[in-house]
Order: sequence, then C-alpha cells, then structure tokens
Amino acid sequence: MAHVAVNLRRASESDVEAVARVGHATWPSTYAFAGREYVERGLAQWYSEDAIRESLRDTEMWVAEVDGEVVGIGNVDLERDPPTIWKLYVVPSHHRSGVGRALLEQLVASVPSDRGVVALEYVDGNERASEFYARQGFIETSREPAELPGWPDVVWVERSLKG
Repeated sequence: MAHVAVNLRRASESDVEAVARVGHATWPSTYAFAGREYVERGLAQWYSEDAIRESLRDTEMWVAEVDGEVVGIGNVDLERDPPTIWKLYVVPSHHRSGVGRALLEQLVASVPSDRGVVALEYVDGNERASEFYARQGFIETSREPAELPGWPDVVWVERSLKG
C-alpha cells in the first residue's frame, strides 16, 4: 500500500469507541496463531470501555486518522521504568501505509530522552511485529513464559532514545 497522509493526535474520551473498533479489527488476524481463546480474552481485557478509559487516564494514548477515520492506536506508559509502549495497532487495510511507523515515532517522541530507552513487548509467533520492531531499531532484551499453557511467550524489546 502507498503511504498515506496520517493525522496523529492525542486520544480523548470521545475516542473510546474508535479505539475499541481498532482492537476488534486487529486482534483476530494479528493473534489467530495463538487461538480463539487468546483473542477473546485479550479483547475482553484490553478493549472494554473501562479498560480503554483506564488507558486514557494512565498512559499517553494516540490515534492515527486517515481521511477522518481512526485507523491506528498506540499508547505509552511514562510512569513505568523503562517507559513502555503497550499498544500499537493499525487496521489491516492500512498495513504498510506508514501509519504504524508514524504512530511508533510519535510514541517514542513522547518519552523524555533522559529516560534512556523505551520498551515494548509482543508475543512470540507474531512475526509481523518482530520484523517491524527490528526495522525500527528495537533489540530483544528478554523473554517471559506465557500467561497460560499453550499460549505464546512474551518477547521484550527496547530501543535507545539516544540519537
């Protein structure tokens, strides 16, 4: 897909439904390899109205709009050490359009450079995420066992904030 004009802005309470739509549009295909139960639990845990409002309150959340429609979301937790990006999702119809990279760069830019690094995690088996983050300068730092038997392990990566 060709690069598109992306409008990035801080998410607000009025974006709760749009954030939920992005979650429901991305999780089934992103995590199909992990199974239906994994997808259903993730959507219930992270994309309920209450969970989204909590993210709006506790993290710096951004949305990416193309032609006035929210097509991507991301958030970074600046209270955590190191600062941690918890969400970065772009609807499948806008993959490889530059939306994800623009969102990621905005999230990274939101972290004060004196914090040293920014971290994020993705699940083992999510090859699209693995390749994307490697291209963006993230390096694997550790792995954690899956939350439940049969679920994918967690891969932690970091990127230096120093030029």
